[in-house]
Amino acid sequence: MKRLVLFSMFAFLSIGLFAQEFLPAGGGEVLYDNQSNCVSDDERSRINKMLSDNRAELIAKGIIDNQVKSKSKVVSFDWPLRKANGLTFNGYYSTTNFVDLNSSSGLLDYNCGNRTYNGHKGTDIITWPFPWYMYDNDFVEVITAEAGIIISKTDGRADNHCSFIGDWNAIYVEHSDGSIAWYGHMKRNSLTTKKIGDSVSKGEYLGVVASSGYSTTPHLHFEVYDASGKLVDPYSGSCNNLNSTSWWADQRGYRESTLNALLTHNAVPVHGCPGTNEAPNISNVFEKGDILYLATYYQDQLNGDVSNLKIRYPDNSIWQSWTQTSNATYTSSWWYWQIPLPNNGPFGTWKFEVEYNGEIFTHEFDYVSTSTTVTESGKESVISIYPNPTSNIVYIKSASDNTVEITDMQGRVLMMQENVSTVDVSNLPIGPYFITVTAGGEKVVKKLMKI
Repeated sequence: MKRLVLFSMFAFLSIGLFAQEFLPAGGGEVLYDNQSNCVSDDERSRINKMLSDNRAELIAKGIIDNQVKSKSKVVSFDWPLRKANGLTFNGYYSTTNFVDLNSSSGLLDYNCGNRTYNGHKGTDIITWPFPWYMYDNDFVEVITAEAGIIISKTDGRADNHCSFIGDWNAIYVEHSDGSIAWYGHMKRNSLTTKKIGDSVSKGEYLGVVASSGYSTTPHLHFEVYDASGKLVDPYSGSCNNLNSTSWWADQRGYRESTLNALLTHNAVPVHGCPGTNEAPNISNVFEKGDILYLATYYQDQLNGDVSNLKIRYPDNSIWQSWTQTSNATYTSSWWYWQIPLPNNGPFGTWKFEVEYNGEIFTHEFDYVSTSTTVTESGKESVISIYPNPTSNIVYIKSASDNTVEITDMQGRVLMMQENVSTVDVSNLPIGPYFITVTAGGEKVVKKLMKI
């Protein structure tokens, strides 16, 4: 996989209902240069020898049948990735590169385009958006596209870099027709505990998407060979000169126009590499005086695609409405806007809504007052949370039957307690959190700073 390059561009806005002026918006596309393969020549040589040696041993043990090569093709791949529990994004990937079918220096993919790089022998599927955030949380899993037998696996290699370094963590599966699928760049120590020679069923867990080996961002490199060792491009298309039929059970489109996520942030999100330089700044809770940052993240956004965007009050009426029209075709694109929230509220649960390609997507966020919280009855809340900031103990004043929840800035629950008057946060790393106290029919959400 190639180096990440980020182009900053301005979105095109047409504002409808308009309570106050939007601040400048921006975004762009994540692109990749075409300088190097996902597998170095040396590593590929070692892999081929390893597979040959392992197959010979498995044949001698009677685990795989060397005569299988005479059988007709029965492979029918399902998609080799899935979302793990906890990932709330609508979409989670973007296909960046296909097999290069041009044997010379030019580029040619199965659809007669150039979505590949010179000499590429597989399909690259990146995690998008925020690949390092998904890497940190094991949010995207690699699964078997077709049932078979594990004929080799490699693990223990570094998996969090953005350069062409070392060998990858990978699993190699031979199918009943003798074809072999390579699953590369996985996360260290995430691979299935199954051993070489064990069977795996279609859709079975293999590992977690990461950036091991020659890789600059977390992605899966999926490479396929038939029973005779000939490279296969699993996609059928007029420029596929390797095989005439698709190896997918349900081949996905050349472009899959999808809104992968719509999110709210407490600052402009940063797309960086490696993970320490990526800053999603995802936030679902805002206080009086905060600036609201809204962003959309697309896979295969096409030139002329229109998104209708709205911000809705807690009563579902519209506060802001505008449109964004894509001025080009992008493989992985994102756009953001920023606007100060009104000091007078209303406070409660708001909605960020996007209509794209005939579907409506919504994302909820809470807008709370820093001083008091007003209940549905119109009375001020009697819940109090102090001190804030704190280094160890948070005191809770509320009704006795309370629930206290502490989450990180991405909304992940770190702690939940019931019927407490104090909460010990001394073991939490220094930084910002959200604390939610529910008691007596009231709910208070506040930012909590651990110092």
